Amino acid sequence: MKKNLLEKNIQKKCAVCKKVYLTSELDLTPCPYCGWYNDSMCEENPDKVIYRNLISFNKAKQFYSDRKPLKPDLIDFLEAFEFYGETGFEYNNIDFALFRHREYGIEMSWSPEPNGTIYFKDKDDFIQNAKIGNEFIREIWDKVDDPRYL
Repeated sequence: MKKNLLEKNIQKKCAVCKKVYLTSELDLTPCPYCGWYNDSMCEENPDKVIYRNLISFNKAKQFYSDRKPLKPDLIDFLEAFEFYGETGFEYNNIDFALFRHREYGIEMSWSPEPNGTIYFKDKDDFIQNAKIGNEFIREIWDKVDDPRYL
């Protein structure tokens, strides 16, 4: 009989909230209590943003202690982008995606209509110049929804 690697039959203690939950052998889901993806690489690098999480381990523990959601600020989000190369978020029902671009640095695309693409040379250029309409992303970041890896 084949083993179901997605069956949630393994107990795990979350490193952030310390609650025990069931996970699968592949451990692909976040903690159902706090949203943290438990990964030893994050714990071994507690001040770095590492895929699958969008904030560092130490920041996650502090946010949980302060009863704040584990939502990245713009700097965390861009660190996640630098680590992984593809991230996204939603703002005003428009999906935005950032991709690592070999020639231009950062490619920001969006849809639905009007679809578009803008390039930024690096993280600092993005922070200083990225806009949605007339609003700088750095100024509206607390209003974006669903920051995520793609």
